[in-house]
Amino acid sequence: MDARALRLLAGFEARADEIAGEIAAATVAEVGGFGSGRNTALHDEIRTLARHHLAAFLHAVRTGGPPSPEVLAAARERAVSRAREMVPLAALLHSYLIAQRVISAAIAAEAGADAKSRGSALQLTAKTFDYNIAVTTAMADAYVEAVQGDLAELEAARRELVDALLRAGSQPGAELTRRAIGLGLDPAHWHVVVMAVADTPQSAGTGSQRRVAEAMAQASGRPRRSAFVVIGHRAVIAVLDANGAHDARAVLDRASAAMSQAGGGLLRAGVGTSFTGLGGFETSYHEARRALRHSTAGKPIAASPHDVGVFDELVATSDGTLAHLVPDAIRQALGDPTVRETLQVFVEADLNVAATAKALSLHPNSLRYRLGRITELTGRDPRKLTDLLELIAATHVLTGQTGRDT
Repeated sequence: MDARALRLLAGFEARADEIAGEIAAATVAEVGGFGSGRNTALHDEIRTLARHHLAAFLHAVRTGGPPSPEVLAAARERAVSRAREMVPLAALLHSYLIAQRVISAAIAAEAGADAKSRGSALQLTAKTFDYNIAVTTAMADAYVEAVQGDLAELEAARRELVDALLRAGSQPGAELTRRAIGLGLDPAHWHVVVMAVADTPQSAGTGSQRRVAEAMAQASGRPRRSAFVVIGHRAVIAVLDANGAHDARAVLDRASAAMSQAGGGLLRAGVGTSFTGLGGFETSYHEARRALRHSTAGKPIAASPHDVGVFDELVATSDGTLAHLVPDAIRQALGDPTVRETLQVFVEADLNVAATAKALSLHPNSLRYRLGRITELTGRDPRKLTDLLELIAATHVLTGQTGRDT
């Protein structure tokens, strides 16, 4: 380090207390993520941390080495504490950037107008960036690890609570009530249980369920730690608001849009009945499970009991026990998605050929040919009500057997 750089460093060190005060004042004024505690105690805490930060930086520059293990350990420890206090990571990063800005300006001020001194100042500023990158990386890594660990523990605890509430039924008891409140399920509020899955080629994997869970948590209007979202065996289970700006439908619409934009596939969901108090959880859970069975690509969000008909429920709850009654010819024909779509749209159009053809972007004669072809393949004429009912029932039985149930 040349003589000019040493003089700059000496001048910087002489102003270290003043610079630490500037960092603290700017951080308190500009960073909103530290909460409402914009008081003397917060200013003093940040100022003390900034002073230690400056002393460690000066030591690292003079020795020519990176931040010491002790400095990095302290940065990680503070990050974990901030994560526990639910201070956003963005707020911490913002505070480090403010420190970098103030330090760079202080070094530039020491250099003044002299060109050679400015050259030395640039070299020192580069060292501040190297130092801050190392410290910030350690801080961010520790923060993320702490949050992920906490979230994993919270999810496991919420999953256990779901199981306990299902076992307890309408009589959850005081102990379960205390657990529920601690995990973000307030019995005094109106809630609904939602079950959701992603229709993707890899929909059976945990990766797609994780994407669904993240999308729903982010759309819930709550901090990630407070969102009651867990990954179940075959579906994501969430407890959402029954009304208000963040009601279940609004959350699902936002989550569905986010997944679609990210290429995460189609979000299908079932919404249970609303409840207050924990005794209604079990009913809402089973209603959501039932509604999810009846969600489709055309109607991806189903609300029970509004979107679940008696006929649909009867054929969907067979658990595969009726599958052996479906003739092979019908089974093979219904393996074609085009055949299933044609039958479904034909039903939704009340067997109206013109309306069905329009919905499928077909000429009516092309639809008539397709319906005739289905008759040839299955031995059942979809234009006859009894035959159509048999084909629709077989569709529900077979799709239920291949994984629609959750």
